[in-house]
Amino acid sequence: MSIFATFGTIFHTAYILFCFALGIWSGVVWLRGGALGGQFWGAMWSCTILAVFNLLLWLGRSLSGEQLRPVYLLYELYFIVVLPGTFALLRGRDDRVAAGIFAGVTIFSALAAISAADPTRHVIAPLPITPTPVG
Repeated sequence: MSIFATFGTIFHTAYILFCFALGIWSGVVWLRGGALGGQFWGAMWSCTILAVFNLLLWLGRSLSGEQLRPVYLLYELYFIVVLPGTFALLRGRDDRVAAGIFAGVTIFSALAAISAADPTRHVIAPLPITPTPVG
């Protein structure tokens, strides 16, 4: 396992946990009827930076010769765009409705990241090519 693959796994797991934490945080704010604060926005941008690191690690893995499926690039681009895009679409709103929307988006992103990391779905790595026995 290359150093890029090791760090890729670590950063991808961190992204999943960070998204779940943001989802729980904004969900609690939504349940309490509050507003999102500056700490949440800082954490949101930190999560986006984690997604950028994941993309760079994916590129490093690809350039080092590891056989990765290109669809994973689409996942990484989604992870980079989704939180700032939601912020932009909401035009910086920080009310209760925005907290509920961010709760849904971040939980969905965490579940999408879990889906992308599942090796049985063959999203990150291609299907293994095995010889067919002739009998």
